[in-house]
Amino acid sequence: SSSSSSSSSSSTSVSSLHAAKTPRGQPSVDGGNAHNPVLGGAAAVRRATRMDEYRRMKRESLIDAALIGVAGAVIALLAYGTAAAQGLVLGAAAGSAYLALLHRDVDALGTPDDPTPFGAINPRRIVRLFIPILLLFALAALTAFTVGSETWVATLHWQPGSNFAGFVGPPPLLYGALLGYVLPTLAMQVRGLMRAVPEVNDLVTALPGSVGVAMKLSKDDERKKQKRAAAAANARDPDTEVIPVLLVSGPRCIGKSTLVKRLMDADPRFGEPAWIATALGSAVGGHEQQSVSQDEFRHLQQSGGLVVSYRPYGEDGETISVGLTAASILDAAAMKGACVLDADPPTARALLGCDWSSALSAAAPSRKIELRLVAAWVSLPSLDDVVERNRDRLKESLNSDAAVERQLAPLRAQATSDIEW
Repeated sequence: SSSSSSSSSSSTSVSSLHAAKTPRGQPSVDGGNAHNPVLGGAAAVRRATRMDEYRRMKRESLIDAALIGVAGAVIALLAYGTAAAQGLVLGAAAGSAYLALLHRDVDALGTPDDPTPFGAINPRRIVRLFIPILLLFALAALTAFTVGSETWVATLHWQPGSNFAGFVGPPPLLYGALLGYVLPTLAMQVRGLMRAVPEVNDLVTALPGSVGVAMKLSKDDERKKQKRAAAAANARDPDTEVIPVLLVSGPRCIGKSTLVKRLMDADPRFGEPAWIATALGSAVGGHEQQSVSQDEFRHLQQSGGLVVSYRPYGEDGETISVGLTAASILDAAAMKGACVLDADPPTARALLGCDWSSALSAAAPSRKIELRLVAAWVSLPSLDDVVERNRDRLKESLNSDAAVERQLAPLRAQATSDIEW
């Protein structure tokens, strides 16, 4: 790209993707399967990755709690006696129960049964908040069992400043329970800090003895799992035909269309597909256009042959139907070798969230096709540069500075949203 532009790219192999919901605040764009509620494309990959991380976090937090309970009980037994070990085991069990209920609470967020995190009558939430009190009564029951119920009742008395003296004893039992209760949550925070700050992880790995060795083995095992997952993702049927598609997107008026044209002029391997519209004109932009009837357009929509469609206003003020077919992408790739798509951010969202599996099957039912989609984001170095570029373009068509600023306000908001996406 030119020296005034900056770009970043990411790639994903798309074989079976699903339609994504249109983001709030963006024009409605039909990704070819408007009734499919499952997120697809890059959004599905990100969501699946985050869900895997969340499930791993839940599993690791409970494993850490169990290990801390066992190791802490052994250390407390050797250093402070049986009472401290018993208290630590009970505290760790209560802390683990708190984490398990917290996991269930988070799992239920946003569901019809629990749409808000502030529900006051959620049974799990109520039990979770009462766990420290239940732990205290469990310690009192253990104390009564150890010294005898009659002795425990006889020593229980009110003492100003200490409340009920003799309710829990001896002190190591209470201190061990308090420590055991906070350790599972503390371990989860430490693990999160180690992932967020690599220096902390490196420090723990550098520790001598079994702790450092265990951390190194854990990191090596995680790397091996990632390599196996990457190898499995890259493996495909040798009969599958791979279609490379370059998706170029970015804010308005930053020169992405110019870059795409220069790319096609300089490299004959790239071809741009033809869009279809029920009325030809500037509403389709600078793309190659093919005119179709409204019935033909509707048939392509219903059969899943369209990967994206929308209804802008035509030159006569009436809404028209505009779309891109999977067959057009396959034709462009067959003629040149690779397909390049110049798309604004709302259209790019729809393309990344398209049900490509259905669209490709409808376009070429007898062929095994895998879409290799590479998405490149092209922008200027900062939001201010993008706004200034749009201001210069508006001044070319508008004579009033006030009119320019009125047009610029929504463009700034749109550019901010696009860059954040």
